Amino acid sequence: MIGMTQRPDSGSSSENPRAYKSGPSQGSSQAPSYAELRNPTLTTSAISIDTNVTTSVPIMVRPWFEKWEKKMRQGSILFVHASDHAKHMQTVADIPTLNYLLENAHHKQQTNTSDEYKMKDLSTFKFNLFGIMRNDLMAESNLQKLYNVDVFGRAMVANIFGKLSRSDHVGLALIQTNTKKMYNNVFYKPDGVRLSGMLIEDEDALQVVGTKNGKIADSVEGTILRHYPLGVVSHAVSRIPTQAQIKLSLRNQDLFMLLPRVEILMI
Repeated sequence: MIGMTQRPDSGSSSENPRAYKSGPSQGSSQAPSYAELRNPTLTTSAISIDTNVTTSVPIMVRPWFEKWEKKMRQGSILFVHASDHAKHMQTVADIPTLNYLLENAHHKQQTNTSDEYKMKDLSTFKFNLFGIMRNDLMAESNLQKLYNVDVFGRAMVANIFGKLSRSDHVGLALIQTNTKKMYNNVFYKPDGVRLSGMLIEDEDALQVVGTKNGKIADSVEGTILRHYPLGVVSHAVSRIPTQAQIKLSLRNQDLFMLLPRVEILMI
C-alpha cells in the first residue's frame, strides 16, 4: 500500500526505456580457454527456482602413458587421484583403468606403473569418485583432454548393475576379492589386451563393482570396504546385460561403452 506522503513509482518512460536488470554482456564466439573456465564472468539475474537441474563441471585430464583417457566416453564413471602436486591437470581413471591399476599392484612385474598407483589395500587407495562423464570439450585435441562431468542431477550411465527398476538406488563398491577367480585367471588391460594371470600374486586385490540398493551382484564374491552412492534410477527400459558382460566391461573400456545406458538422478 502507498502511504499518503509517498508518491507512486513513475516507471520507465517510452522515451528512455530500460530493463529492470541488465543482462549479460556478449561473450566470446570461440571455445573458452582454460583460464576462462577457471574464472567465469557470466552472472545471472534469475529470480525463479530451477527444477531438474544437471550440474556439470570441467576437468582437465592428464594423459596416461598408454592413452587410456582417449577411450573415456559418455557414461564413463570417473575417479580422480588425490595427489597434492596436481594443479591444472588431474589424473583421471574410469572403472576399467582403475580396476587394472588395482590388480596390477599384485603383478610380479608391475610394468608401466609408478609407485603412487600401486594400491594393494584401503590405506593406499588414493582415488576419489568425481562424477559421470557427459562429453569431451576438446574432442579434436590429441595432446590433452577437457571433459565435462556430471556431478548432480540427471545423467546417463552404463548399466553395470544388472536388472533395474525405477527408484532403485545404484552405486559403486570398493571390494576386496580374488581376481583370479573373478576373471577366470585372465589379466586384462583397459584397452582390451588379454594377458595371462599366472603372474598375479595369489592374494585378494581391490576392485570396483556396481551395486543395486547397497548390494553387489550375487555372482561377485568379495568384502565391501567402501560404498559410493551414485543416484536413483529414473529411466531403465534398455536391454539387461548379463553378469558375464558386466564383469568383462569392468576391465575393458570398449566393452564398457557397449553396455546399455540408464538414466539416473545423481545425489
